[in-house]
Amino acid sequence: MATEEIYKANNTASTSCKSCGAPMVYKAGTNLLVCTYCNSTQEIKQENFILNEIDFESFIKTYEKEEFNKTKVITCNNCKATPTVDENLRSMMCPYCGSPLVEENIHEERYIKPSYVLPFQVDKIRINDILKNWVNGFWFAPDNLKKAILSADNINGIYVPFWTFDTETFTDYKGERGDAYYETVGSGKNRRQIRRVDWSYKAGSVNNFYDDVLVCGTKSLNPTILSNVQRGWNPKAVVKIDQNYLEGYITEKYQVDLKDSYARAKNIFIQYERESVKRDIGGDEQRINDMFTKFDKITFKHILLPIYVSSFLYNNKNYTFYINGMTGQIAGNRPYSTIKIVFMVIATIIVLLILIMMFR
Repeated sequence: MATEEIYKANNTASTSCKSCGAPMVYKAGTNLLVCTYCNSTQEIKQENFILNEIDFESFIKTYEKEEFNKTKVITCNNCKATPTVDENLRSMMCPYCGSPLVEENIHEERYIKPSYVLPFQVDKIRINDILKNWVNGFWFAPDNLKKAILSADNINGIYVPFWTFDTETFTDYKGERGDAYYETVGSGKNRRQIRRVDWSYKAGSVNNFYDDVLVCGTKSLNPTILSNVQRGWNPKAVVKIDQNYLEGYITEKYQVDLKDSYARAKNIFIQYERESVKRDIGGDEQRINDMFTKFDKITFKHILLPIYVSSFLYNNKNYTFYINGMTGQIAGNRPYSTIKIVFMVIATIIVLLILIMMFR
């Protein structure tokens, strides 16, 4: 199924072209909808708003008692992705792994609706340039790899669910500060300096505020590749959720719920606190013997962030790559040419042998 068909199957346009009646899709990097048939455009009205942070503890207490939105999703049997779907969908391909998705897998789920979206800024034309630059920077690439990557026709624009968390932290700690010094030992040819550390007791407290710590709400993305492309996202640049920005793109429902996402965020906060404590201890080395952190004013948002997901087949093996839909940052898996690596090793050995013989 072509990419355009996936888009139309997954997000039925709520806006029709006033000129011809065809569906309109969001044009990346603009505030426009463009007609898929006659290329007419329509402006997306933008309104002023204030980012609303939701109190985490209050929300958790009332969440189970209240009625929340329900949406139809389809679960991939292979990678377990859960893109939202149009109820008229009969079949499509998974945007993550390319496996067939069938009508029998459609079901309804209760969910927390996203409040904000970061619209795509990178369009398909720029993607071609990004791919070319990426491939041209490869070392030890097989000769026909470039053709395989540039021929990828299943580049899917996906709005991926994320949670953002804010919190104020108060940490009391007990530890040790290590100040390094060097001591000269031995004599004659054995005279040398040894690094030693003088340890002293240190106790204190640190207070920090963490803003918009991101936790990915999907399990469908490779976390290693994702970590290499998610730098540069600006959660402050989001706009209020508007179906117009979603037109023509796939939207995925979160698989990691709010409570589990906060648990992940809490681990991140604690890592940040450990680094803060080490800075407060000072010295050349630090030991943290005891640390207690109190979290206060915990808030969250549910947002959608843009990623292009694709893969290419090379020697019957599938390789995945992602492109940040805001910054254009690209990362992914790729094959290497064993022959080129072997030749490089042999050439390096020959050069080293020549240099050794020259300076003997």
